[in-house]
Amino acid sequence: MQALEEIRQKESEIEIQFRPVIDMFNLLETGDYLTEREGGGDEMDAATILEKDWANLVKQAVEVRNNLQGQQAEFKKTLIGRINFLVGNVQDFRKDFDQNGPAVAGIDPKTALYRLKMFHDEYLIRERKFISYNGGETLFGLPHQNYPELTETKKQIELLDKLYSLYSKVKDTMGKWREITWVEVEEQIANMSEQIDAFGKDC
Repeated sequence: MQALEEIRQKESEIEIQFRPVIDMFNLLETGDYLTEREGGGDEMDAATILEKDWANLVKQAVEVRNNLQGQQAEFKKTLIGRINFLVGNVQDFRKDFDQNGPAVAGIDPKTALYRLKMFHDEYLIRERKFISYNGGETLFGLPHQNYPELTETKKQIELLDKLYSLYSKVKDTMGKWREITWVEVEEQIANMSEQIDAFGKDC
């Protein structure tokens, strides 16, 4: 549909730009100016082919547009059905996130990280559908459906991702610090202090 709209918008622009060129080639051909120099006829042939190709493209676009308009009612019905399904699916997804997600109390960090990745992947699937259906709603002039549960889940996933990313950094850093010998500690104190400050800013 986007390609059809671009072709429609370009029709008048192409005509304005292309017509003077064709007219000039016709004028030159009438005066035999093109055939007097090598390759002159080839230029006219290329211009003629280009004009025919554009006309064929416009014709094909009209045929596709008419065909889609004939199927519009069915497309719209299918879209509404999928939107209604997504509304319920997003609500179920949110309930599952609250009951079995990475923010459930009492789970260990490793389990939380695994759940976070799993729910993030599930969220992306629903986000792609939301974007697709939102475009369909615009196309058919339907009101845009809101998914507050999806928006809230996205916010929490982003916050938890930052939290556990920081946790992983701190854990890795602590592991490296344990390997430092007492002799090296004095040399590393300044660097350690900078890293601690950096962790504080990330909180």
